Amino acid sequence: MAGMSNNPILTGLSYLFSHEGDKTVAHCLTLDLVASGANLEEAEESLNAIVTIQIVTCVKSGNWVQLKRSAPPAYWQAIEDARPLPSALLEIEVPPVVLPVERYKTSLPVSRFEMELEAAVA
Repeated sequence: MAGMSNNPILTGLSYLFSHEGDKTVAHCLTLDLVASGANLEEAEESLNAIVTIQIVTCVKSGNWVQLKRSAPPAYWQAIEDARPLPSALLEIEVPPVVLPVERYKTSLPVSRFEMELEAAVA
């Protein structure tokens, strides 16, 4: 398909979890998307839903620019002081771009990090 070679290909996602009061904030640094929940699991579940919608919507519309957004450098630097969590996989069913013959599923590796309660991104 013409022009597809310049489109970004996501090879993985980076999630940073932080705590604000009684809720957990989940931030997908790769796409600069944020969600929250009562705990890490709820925050990650909400973020996974938002990330999935973002990717599928961009693929359907051909709006590749939205997949090139990234969190500001301060958030990426915060990973250095964060506690690594076990990696995860986010399975995304991406609709076909050219012909609606079959659906394509892909799994993106998710690198996960958690900031301590008192740590904050400046």
